[in-house]
Amino acid sequence: MSRRVDSRPRRADNPLRVVSVAGGVGAVVLALLFLVLSSLGARVDALEPHSPGDSPRQPVMSVRRNPATLSFITRTARVSSGLAGLDSSLPSGSCLTVSWLGSSLRSVRAGDAYVPGSATKLVTAAVALEVLGADTTFTTSVRSTKNADGTVADLYLVGGGDPLIVRSEYVASEKYPTFHQTSLEAIADGIVAAGIRVVTGRIVGVDSYLDGERFVAEWPQEFHGTESGPLGALMVNDGAVVGQPVKPDDPALAAAGELLVLLQARGVSVTGGATHDVLPSGTDSVVDVASSSVSSIVNEMLVNSDNNTAEILLKQIGLKGKGVGSTADGLAVVSETLSKWGVPSGWEMHDGSGLSSKNRFPCSVFDSLLAKFSDRFPALLAVAGKTGTLREMFSGSPLEGVLVGKTGTLSGVKALAGYVPVEGDEAVRFVLLMNRTGIDNKSAYRPIWALLGEGLARASAGPRADDLAP
Repeated sequence: MSRRVDSRPRRADNPLRVVSVAGGVGAVVLALLFLVLSSLGARVDALEPHSPGDSPRQPVMSVRRNPATLSFITRTARVSSGLAGLDSSLPSGSCLTVSWLGSSLRSVRAGDAYVPGSATKLVTAAVALEVLGADTTFTTSVRSTKNADGTVADLYLVGGGDPLIVRSEYVASEKYPTFHQTSLEAIADGIVAAGIRVVTGRIVGVDSYLDGERFVAEWPQEFHGTESGPLGALMVNDGAVVGQPVKPDDPALAAAGELLVLLQARGVSVTGGATHDVLPSGTDSVVDVASSSVSSIVNEMLVNSDNNTAEILLKQIGLKGKGVGSTADGLAVVSETLSKWGVPSGWEMHDGSGLSSKNRFPCSVFDSLLAKFSDRFPALLAVAGKTGTLREMFSGSPLEGVLVGKTGTLSGVKALAGYVPVEGDEAVRFVLLMNRTGIDNKSAYRPIWALLGEGLARASAGPRADDLAP
């Protein structure tokens, strides 16, 4: 028998019962949730009542809430505004950089290369400190040969590349007196102290330690023997002889002659006079005299802009780096060292002193060296209004006794680079190279230097909070 399917929805047998069951389940769930939440609430400490605190000492937007940034902005802006009038006064053939607190405050044609004059010595100084070592010294030796009876035959003065051997009379005549000198009188006293009273032969100057090139090829003839040279490993009085107006062509011979005079003044009898020769084998040591340290020699070079010292240091750099004490080898080491430091190309260097007008450097190169040697250079430079080539500059200004730097001068060239120290903070670095006919005249460059100085003098230590208030 077939069954018919009813298509209508089927009703619950007892609707009231279903509703009652559902309501009961919901009530149980709500009760459980209440118990759980009550338990969690019991674990949280209630907030203690408190009185309102004092209002903040500074408003949220006060300038005092970021003193470091505002100090930087205030201080650098002060210097920048002081330098604003300088740009229009610069010759077209010039570059300028001023850097402070990690920021470039002025950059005018910083990557263009110009003739730096004696500012080149900053490069020589940096490489000498790096390659030769700040504490290195150079030794001048006195040696002797003996006669059969044991008396001294020849006495040899052997140069070791010390550029600062001088007689006291020579120092008294210098425009910028040598202050880290090796005393030739002390060498003579050492010979006497060794018991030598008679020399039956000669006083011999020996200068084979460095090469025999007396002058840099690019120098004009009028610089020979006046601005620098003749160069050699044995130089006394920058190659001059006290009382003679013209330097001898042979600095080793001149040095031997100066020692002869001092020995005779001390009662030592010398039969054979002075000459220049090589050191034979089998000599005996009489006395060795060390120079000042390389750091002190660099100090002398930078403060007094000593050309002979710069050229001898460059040869010493060549000897240390390449095994040959020549200008060419020294320049090769300089190039390698600057490359190692990451200094980009675009510069030319032909000597150590800056006398060559073929030298070309951008301000940016000097700024990078000033930055790299910021912990060493300031103590090695001339002081404005006080020492060396800056002793007549910035006198009576806020920079007197403060600014330190290196000058550079050739015909049509004037340069100034260095630092303005700031007590308790980073020094301001500056580089100014100017190339223009007549710019080396005082009437041309001093007004520009004065404008530079006015801006640099605005650098100061960080301001107080009161200085930063609106």
